[in-house]
Amino acid sequence: MGGALIAHADQVEANTANETQTVNATQQVTDQTAVTSSASSAENTKNDKVASVQANTVANSDEQTQLKQNTTDESTTSAQTNLSKLNPAAANAVKNAKIDAGNLTDDQINELNKIDFSKSAEKGAKLTFKDLEGIGNAIINQDPKYAIPYFNAKKIQNMPAAYAVDAQTGQMAHLDVWDSWPVQDAVTGYVSNYKGYQLVIAMMGIPKAKYGDNHIYLLYNKYGDNDFSHWRNAGSIFGNNENNVFQEWSGSAIVNNDGSIQLFYTSNDTSDFKLNDQKLATATLHLNVDDNGVSIASVDNNHILFEGDGYHYQTYQQFANGNDRQDDDYCLRDPHVVQLENGDRYLVFEANTGTEDYQGDEQIYKWANYGGDDVFNINSFFKLLNNKRDRTLAGEANGALGILKLDNNQTNPKVEAVYSPLVSTLMASDEVERPDVVKLGDKYYLFSVTRVSRGSDTELTAKDNTLVGDNVAMIGYVADSLNGTYKPLNQSGVVLTASVPANWRTATYSYYAVPVQGHPDQVLITSYMSNKDFASGEGNYATWAPSFLVQINPDDTTTVLARATNQGDWIWDDSSRNDSMLGVLDQNAANSAALPGEWGKPVDWTNINRSSGLNLKPHQAADEPGTNKPTDNPSDKPGTNNPTDNPSDKPGTNNPTDNPSDKPGTNNPTDNPSDKPGTNNPTDNPSDKPGTNNPTDNPSDKPGTNNPTDNPSDKPGTNNPTDNPSDKPGNVTPTADQNHRADNNDGHLPQTGNKNAVVGLYLGSLLTMFGLAALDKRYNK
Repeated sequence: MGGALIAHADQVEANTANETQTVNATQQVTDQTAVTSSASSAENTKNDKVASVQANTVANSDEQTQLKQNTTDESTTSAQTNLSKLNPAAANAVKNAKIDAGNLTDDQINELNKIDFSKSAEKGAKLTFKDLEGIGNAIINQDPKYAIPYFNAKKIQNMPAAYAVDAQTGQMAHLDVWDSWPVQDAVTGYVSNYKGYQLVIAMMGIPKAKYGDNHIYLLYNKYGDNDFSHWRNAGSIFGNNENNVFQEWSGSAIVNNDGSIQLFYTSNDTSDFKLNDQKLATATLHLNVDDNGVSIASVDNNHILFEGDGYHYQTYQQFANGNDRQDDDYCLRDPHVVQLENGDRYLVFEANTGTEDYQGDEQIYKWANYGGDDVFNINSFFKLLNNKRDRTLAGEANGALGILKLDNNQTNPKVEAVYSPLVSTLMASDEVERPDVVKLGDKYYLFSVTRVSRGSDTELTAKDNTLVGDNVAMIGYVADSLNGTYKPLNQSGVVLTASVPANWRTATYSYYAVPVQGHPDQVLITSYMSNKDFASGEGNYATWAPSFLVQINPDDTTTVLARATNQGDWIWDDSSRNDSMLGVLDQNAANSAALPGEWGKPVDWTNINRSSGLNLKPHQAADEPGTNKPTDNPSDKPGTNNPTDNPSDKPGTNNPTDNPSDKPGTNNPTDNPSDKPGTNNPTDNPSDKPGTNNPTDNPSDKPGTNNPTDNPSDKPGTNNPTDNPSDKPGNVTPTADQNHRADNNDGHLPQTGNKNAVVGLYLGSLLTMFGLAALDKRYNK
């Protein structure tokens, strides 16, 4: 046919901009230099901007995508003629949408006749195009039921325990910390009391490291201690000879019957210029626990579990053989383990659909993918047809929340069965990350995090970025059984929405819900704060955010509660609440959600691909029903499939079991500098999942080159942003409002780690002291 289909002669030209487009509002954002400081003026300014963007949307969307509605007698000859050219289902949809059939072109009639209107039983739930619109609009509306609370920017600290031995360099360094998850009780999901300690595994790495630094570390604190400064780092789980070719990404962990820890994680292979060949992997951790803290004794049975089956879930080879690797986002990661009361274990994970219901342009012709009434569906259908960029994204979008069953070998499991996805996002979104299942009562709640920018509506992304400055969200579903039919919470699935621009200190992501003991209708939301790679300014490392509560209502709705904790609190109890960590949308307030200089701060487009969000509005989270607000109201965050004969090896490598701290089988000597590691981890979007393929935001940028080691003035564990010179370096002493739990007043825990790594660091220090030698690091950049 060639070109865009047109509804009228005066139709606006198809929008072909990418998801960073700002819907004719870029100049308005540029001209405005600050968010208004008062609540009332912020609201008024936001309303004015909404009206402006919506007016542009009408000009660029309604005329472009909506067909002329019927305002005359439908029995005209031209209308009857055109209706006779449509199949019965298409003709019925046109009538229901009150479209003037007499104005349909032959091209439009042909396209309508291609639509699959079948209502055959779907395998699993769908996140539809209508749901995507609901999520994006919830971000714009900043409804306090969903909006992430504002946090007090001046109280946010870099994580002291993130000053540690880096897994790639073997040297002490300040690290970003992002996707994190607790070691949980296998059945209840509560944070495990592991011999008196709480354990958390986290992705960490040096900011802006060339070609990426993405590995997982073990962090620990006394069980029930909610003092952020008391967390300690036991070191990199796979030792300190890691490299950027083989990386470890997000996952989950539970306690086995024998007391060992079963870790499930993402093994990412970027060798041979692969674009993140992700696989689900597992390993068994044995820990030493004593009065000195926690250390890693051994890592056993490390092996690949699942690489996709091609039918239910896309494989890397299917992705690599695709026609559009630039716009396609391959995902097979974030395994979340669930153990039923009978002992059966399952993994819920992020994936893309396989040939069972595959990606492709034909998906835009499936009526079930739209999710609205005939008026919404037809207008959305022609909107995609008329927008080359959105049509491409819709054809590639095939995100999924998958599920498989493990066998009964807890410490060396294999896959027993693979099932159809619990949720698919065909045509709507290509990425739904970090699935997390929480059982509350007799129901299963499935949560995930996503970005509207990973969807197929660039206009919606642009509005989110223009009006708020970010487009992240948490979504949720509920079912009566783990394998049951899930339905979205709050109708569209939206549970949490972005509240501040992505380049603010208090911007959050990677939300992970944990159940609250004694409160079967609430979950504690944990996350990290400040996007990676100094998105909010030099010295502002990604760190753990304050946690907060979400109420799960009986009618399958949710409500964000006005309950905040210290940074990095994973266990809600009577001492958790610290509302002084909450902030307000007022640049002059002591508890402002932004640091000085962040209001109206221009976006560094080489570092973060977001709009500046100059039209925020104040919101106040709900208080818990039946309680009184405290007086301190803050209005006054490849390996190959490893053979079973050596299950302890690093996936696809040859790693002897007698040295678990060594990087498994990585033979990547520095004497071949021309071979660049095959990562695709541009620094222009540090909030993205590490190493993901998101070339559309700034494909001309080279992988990050600014190494944070050129800022030696930063002292370990300090929060010393340059825009607040009054802060004293190294001052991480908790304030009076950072509550200690009564049973944990025995002082700070010692810094421990992987024993081989600690010994190596000690010996290296001695050699340096005596001038005998300098340690030769394999992967200095």
